[in-house]
Amino acid sequence: MRLITNIIKAFFLLFAGLFIFFMLKMDKPGAVNYPFSQASSVEIQSISATISKLQQVYQLRDVSKIDDCINNTMDSSSIFILGTSPNEIFRGKQGASNLLWGDWKYWGDVRFDLNRLCVDTIGQNIAYVVFPGTVKIDIWGMTFPLQVSGVMLNIDERWVFTKMQFQYALNTNYIVFAKIAAIGTLCALVLLSIMLLVCLAYSRNKVD
Repeated sequence: MRLITNIIKAFFLLFAGLFIFFMLKMDKPGAVNYPFSQASSVEIQSISATISKLQQVYQLRDVSKIDDCINNTMDSSSIFILGTSPNEIFRGKQGASNLLWGDWKYWGDVRFDLNRLCVDTIGQNIAYVVFPGTVKIDIWGMTFPLQVSGVMLNIDERWVFTKMQFQYALNTNYIVFAKIAAIGTLCALVLLSIMLLVCLAYSRNKVD
């Protein structure tokens, strides 16, 4: 009986350790090496200036600045944004306003890493951009890596977003392994509880 209990304890510790390991690995941003950077220094500087404005208002999280943010960083007539959740699909100025309001009120502390901004221009007026970042979720206090990508237009010598996507830059393999480890931990805990109850009942019967 004691041998079986020790084996279950060992499995519990193993799965618990694996779960913690994969959870710690899952939310660490890795080195992102994008395979392109085809834009002039002037274009990159202008595009970076627009994204910096977006970063500033994401830091302030002042919902009274939403209209200014959209006017300064987006093409309100064509903006289309995908958020991190499957149901976060926003179109037009009102959609962008709804996203920004929700992000600034409830999401978290968002930081863009413009040192790793990559730009691929298509002609003189269209650019695809991608850059990493992080978000510290308000409700959990946990930090997760982000990847932000989008299409920008050069309108009247000013680069603005027309398409954007926010996504968590997580390794799905670690997520799967963490779930497996969590299930293993739970099963081992249940078995361990059963064994302890059996041992307790056996001890009581022996005393009687």
